[in-house]
Amino acid sequence: MIVATLAAIASNVFEIAHQVETGIAGSATTGDLVLTIAFCALFGFFAEMLRAGRQWGRVLLTIFTSLGILFTGLGLARIGGRPLVGPLQGTLAVISLVTSVVGLVLLFLPSVNRWMAEVRGRGRTIPQRLRKAVLTAHVAISVGWLGLVTGMFAMSVAGATTGNAEQQAAMYRTMSMLDEIFLGMTSMFALITGIVVGAGTKWGLLQRRWVATKFFLTMGVMLLGFGVIHQLILEANELVDAGAAVRGGELDAVGWSMAGAALLALLSLVFMTAVSTYKPWGPTRWGKKGTARAAASRSTR
Repeated sequence: MIVATLAAIASNVFEIAHQVETGIAGSATTGDLVLTIAFCALFGFFAEMLRAGRQWGRVLLTIFTSLGILFTGLGLARIGGRPLVGPLQGTLAVISLVTSVVGLVLLFLPSVNRWMAEVRGRGRTIPQRLRKAVLTAHVAISVGWLGLVTGMFAMSVAGATTGNAEQQAAMYRTMSMLDEIFLGMTSMFALITGIVVGAGTKWGLLQRRWVATKFFLTMGVMLLGFGVIHQLILEANELVDAGAAVRGGELDAVGWSMAGAALLALLSLVFMTAVSTYKPWGPTRWGKKGTARAAASRSTR
């Protein structure tokens, strides 16, 4: 896990250095730098929690390593996001991908499973004070994410319906700025804090249907933003810079596709907000097994 994380961070650092040297550094570079620092701290924290026998530390490492494998694979395949540039970044990406897969296998060796089962009772939950702090951060970040997506939906509709070239260009450039600086970080930290609150508390990450639904929807909205909305924003700005017709051309299809994707993301976030409020449905299959084990343990004592 350490090797995989260092390889991914090194790739990002080389990319940032290249942007600074070539004079193309901008808002996206700042966002990359912040995310790199955050991931250094987070992976170190999760790894320490795993070493201390915290079950939720293993859960978080598993989830974020799996996401890293997914995004690295997309980068190697040049699908979505920023493609990897040059042999150095490609080599680092392959190293990160391979060591991440090996790390995931090692995390779930039978000996590790037995050890984690022994410490699960005392290492499952996070301290109450930390839980409240993370929950506060999760709510605040999620509200910011919802506001950003709402604004981007409004701007995408404005860009798709206006007949003014300057207004259309302003909408798409503003969307690009928000996408590069805020949207990626906001969605990522909403996912991180949500996983900590779920995996490190009595709710569990996959033990309640409403928590599991939020988890998978959050990752789905992130993938929608990374693989669809981000690409459409780039395409719209390229067409605007090339002088494409405001109406009646390719910009119409791109603009309305962007508005549809943003609306889907917005509705998903509103649905997740409602689910957090009402907490519907019952426990999952894993939740029922956990309840049964806890009851058996109490009766044995």
